[in-house]
Amino acid sequence: MSQKKGTARLVRLSRMLYLVGIQSMRILKRWKRRTARFLRPVGRFLSRVWQATGGRWIGKLRKELRSVREGFSIARKRLKSAKEKGALPVVKESFSVAGKGVIRHRNIWCTFLNIAAPVAAVCVLLATVRYWNSLEFGLNLTYNGEMIGTIENEKVFEQATEMVSQRMVHDASEQNESMALTPVFSLTVSDSESYTVADAVCNKIIEQSNGIIEEATGLYIDGELIGAVKSSADLSHILEGILDEAKGDDEDATAVFAQTVDSVTGLFPTSTVISSQEMESELTATSQKAVTYVVQEGDTAIDIAQKNNMSLEELDSLNAGVADGMLHIGDVLTLQTAVSRLEVQIVKTETYQEALPYKTITQTDDSQYTDYSEVITEGSKGVQECVDRVTYVNGVEISRENVSTTVLTPAVDRVVVTGTKERPKNSGIGTGNFIWPCPSLHVITTYYEYRWGSFHAALDISGGSAYGKPIVASDSGTVTAAGYSGSYGYRVIINHGNGMQTLYAHCSELLVSVGQKVNQGETIALVGSTGNSTGAHCHFEIYVNGSRVDPLPYVT
Repeated sequence: MSQKKGTARLVRLSRMLYLVGIQSMRILKRWKRRTARFLRPVGRFLSRVWQATGGRWIGKLRKELRSVREGFSIARKRLKSAKEKGALPVVKESFSVAGKGVIRHRNIWCTFLNIAAPVAAVCVLLATVRYWNSLEFGLNLTYNGEMIGTIENEKVFEQATEMVSQRMVHDASEQNESMALTPVFSLTVSDSESYTVADAVCNKIIEQSNGIIEEATGLYIDGELIGAVKSSADLSHILEGILDEAKGDDEDATAVFAQTVDSVTGLFPTSTVISSQEMESELTATSQKAVTYVVQEGDTAIDIAQKNNMSLEELDSLNAGVADGMLHIGDVLTLQTAVSRLEVQIVKTETYQEALPYKTITQTDDSQYTDYSEVITEGSKGVQECVDRVTYVNGVEISRENVSTTVLTPAVDRVVVTGTKERPKNSGIGTGNFIWPCPSLHVITTYYEYRWGSFHAALDISGGSAYGKPIVASDSGTVTAAGYSGSYGYRVIINHGNGMQTLYAHCSELLVSVGQKVNQGETIALVGSTGNSTGAHCHFEIYVNGSRVDPLPYVT
């Protein structure tokens, strides 16, 4: 049963495929007929165009070629027949056949010439262009009437002139104006191997510059051109010589130029080129220049002047009051020193010895009074070795840096013992140390000396507006006399013990009485001009064991 169903299906499928094939064939035939009907007029048109243009000409050409082939066949038979008669008949027959062939087929020969002649002309033109294209052309360069060489193109000349400008290292714009580069070019046949390169053109232009510029080495100081010399080696020798001379015999010193120094090799105007001797003279010439100096510890005016090759008067004229000793550490002085055009900075290492100050150590003793003081150990200075790095410019010291310090001999400290015990008030006990009796007056009008034929055994102390100024006890003690006493006028005498007494005379007013105990610095009277006196002052005497002595060494 299933087999029958399968057979039926195959039958239906085959029928369907048959119908599809038949219908496809019908459709294709229908499209073919329609296309043929559409293209038939186009074909007829193209056929007529072909016949009107190339077809007829090709037909004639075919007919003419058949005639030529027939002519060659006849000519071959005639030449074969003439060959049997000898060489001369062959020659005659050859010319005859050729002439008849040309005359008979003159149309094809004309056609051939009409085609071949333009083709030949085009070939000749192409060959001519190819020949000239194979040649290389250059430019003959003439400058200032002289032949420079053959260059490839004008760019080479532009490059050469640019090189000239670049090598003109000073006032290039002015130089370019003075050098009017007016070249003359002419075309010539050349080859690449014979071209003159830009470097060579540049050198030849320089050679023919008529002395306007020349090759040299210029020296610039802080951007300013000093001059140029022809030999760079000479310039280097001059500069090295200046540095070596500045260092002197100190091989460890370093010397450099304090300014910015540059040497440039190139083209310079002839007017700036000088000899090596002139350059050396220019660099070593000196002129006066003001410099500053900072006062250091231990400096004196005469030392500063001598160090800088100046007199004390010259130093004082630039710095008023220096000659009178008015110097302080840190003061800035103006110095006048000779400097060269090229300044040299030298750094040296200096070794020297200096005193090492000692310290004072104070010890206290509570068993002694506050006015007690005793040196237990005398101090002594030590010695230390210093190594400094010192910088000089034109011989003037501008900076100093300490590198190392080595103590050779240590300092010995000074030891002082002082008392801390307070004395009772109004004790009247002398300390043994005397102070100035007139705190507000410091002018000594008469010293402990001979005067007017007699000896003046005291100090006369005065000053502006001296009258009424206080007189104080020079040391603690007991008043033994207070009153008017002949030529002394009003006077006070104080006993300080240990054989020490002081006297204060010509007072205007007394402020103490006999027996009173006074302390050092306590006001005892006022300055006046009583007794034998020519003006307000304090007449001050010191007695040691009953004898008057010079008060000046005792007072502090």
